[in-house]
Amino acid sequence: MSQTVQLETLHQQQGGMSLADFAKLKGKSPQSLAKLALRGRIVGARKHAVTKKWWVYPPAQILEGRVW
Repeated sequence: MSQTVQLETLHQQQGGMSLADFAKLKGKSPQSLAKLALRGRIVGARKHAVTKKWWVYPPAQILEGRVW
């Protein structure tokens, strides 16, 4: 029998979350995630047009490693 592993993920129905909340969820600092979002390394990260703060929308994923 196969066992399924329950992972904590951000789902479409939950809507977006702030970059600080996403950092807490992933166990990283908000500053490091802001740098990754600026470089386009977070799938689902968008900068709010009015407040200029980063928001993360599902499916959210951090791209790690080098991409040439």
